[in-house]
Amino acid sequence: MTPASTISRRRFLGLTAGTIGAAVAGQTLLSACGAGSGGDRVSRRHEDGILRIGVAGAPGNINPLDSGSEQTRWLAEPVMESLYQWDDDLDSVPWLAAGEPEISEDGLEWVVPLRDDVVFHNGDPLEAEDVLATLNHMLDLSSGSEWITYLVDYVQWVEEVDRHTVRIGLNRPYGLLRSHLTNLPISHRDYVKNRETMMGTGPYSVVRYVNGQSFTTTVHEDYWNEKPAFEGIEFTVFSDDATRLVSLRQGKVDLITAAPYQNISAIEKNDDLQLILVDAPLDVLTFVNLHEEPFSDPHFRRAVAHSMDREGVRDRVFGGHATLGQGPIGPAELGWDPDLAVFGEQRDLDLAREHLDQAETDVRGFTITLGTSQMGREIGSVLASGWADLGIEVELEQLAGGPWSSAWLSNDYQMLMNTFQSGCTSGPANYLTLTPGHSENLLSCGYVDDEVDEWIDAVWATDDPDARIEALRNINRRLAEDAVMFPPVYPKLAMAQRVELSPIDEKALEISRINPHRLRFG
Repeated sequence: MTPASTISRRRFLGLTAGTIGAAVAGQTLLSACGAGSGGDRVSRRHEDGILRIGVAGAPGNINPLDSGSEQTRWLAEPVMESLYQWDDDLDSVPWLAAGEPEISEDGLEWVVPLRDDVVFHNGDPLEAEDVLATLNHMLDLSSGSEWITYLVDYVQWVEEVDRHTVRIGLNRPYGLLRSHLTNLPISHRDYVKNRETMMGTGPYSVVRYVNGQSFTTTVHEDYWNEKPAFEGIEFTVFSDDATRLVSLRQGKVDLITAAPYQNISAIEKNDDLQLILVDAPLDVLTFVNLHEEPFSDPHFRRAVAHSMDREGVRDRVFGGHATLGQGPIGPAELGWDPDLAVFGEQRDLDLAREHLDQAETDVRGFTITLGTSQMGREIGSVLASGWADLGIEVELEQLAGGPWSSAWLSNDYQMLMNTFQSGCTSGPANYLTLTPGHSENLLSCGYVDDEVDEWIDAVWATDDPDARIEALRNINRRLAEDAVMFPPVYPKLAMAQRVELSPIDEKALEISRINPHRLRFG
């Protein structure tokens, strides 16, 4: 057995400052120019059987055991597999696991059987030791894995029952464990610490990775399940926004992520392209620090929340392709309440002034700590301009991933904001982004509400989906009402593809999955 350590806040800060930054992805606001159909060139290019995907950026660390960022996980999707998998209805079903887990009556032991017909890309069979190595890496404080934030307070030990059976021991019931086992990629035991390649059991294996440029895979001939349609998949980084879209128009790639919001109408009018615009767990993570003024004052918080220019962000940053924000839970996530209306469609400056007049703090300004993306800068600029109408002075501070997450972990912020795509680790919910609302969590923003603590605990502990949804709705409403977490908008996820490619499953995008290995030409 391998014990899972309990860690202090100070040690947690030092070990995870970089990993949470990797999970927080600031999308780039895109612009594009140029036109033209790929025509015959597209048909000729498809003869090689390679699917080509254009992405906006690539991570420095491509190990999906360390990062849940979509930049990492989208590369890993065709390469790495999990014990369980989301089916077409987003239900969790056995995949590398040979069946349902056997759970003890007290809920503290999970026994998971493994398939005995699965091999890794190097020919080694999948065995219990690989699952143990994967889980132990995520529980290892020195690994810096983002997954430790989900597992460390629950998973106490893991052990091999036999070559194809694993037992997981918990210190308390953990209803979310099934969700995590459906998201956790299983690595070959010898590759769990490797940050420059992947060794999985998926339909494609890694051929080449050029940091910041490209990621190339080829079909895995000994794949245990249905063979995929492509001979290989190639991801190419186009950090220049115009180049990415032009490459799609010219047929040099078949699919692009992060389609530019301001060019959506042009994409829709292009007969060679198909726009993908869906609600997905793409959050504008927004919350305030209650440990100190001015946001320790509830009236100041409400003044800021009611005067937030949500419409301006929706229309000027996202071209109208976003839902106006309320609490932290958006339309694609469990707990979403379409009838929640704590804040009106238009900002209420009169109500905001009433709250500001009742505020005990004399402070009339604050700093928004943002990620480094242009999109973040534009969101912050729109909001700052709106709050100036109330006499509140706002400064923007942009930090790279590591320093940004360090500011979060050490409570060195006033308002924290960044885009965050949670589906790769959380499935159809954004559990991690709710944790600052728990008074005893290591990520606490200083908010204290016993009922919210109980609801968040229930979300993690229960295996009853209806009870989880009810608790999530309660949390969402309370955090909005108390102006603790109040994102300006919930953006739609925008992608674009060539019409020669089979349509992306929009249901899968609700959990941030592209599933490129399930696509085909024609």
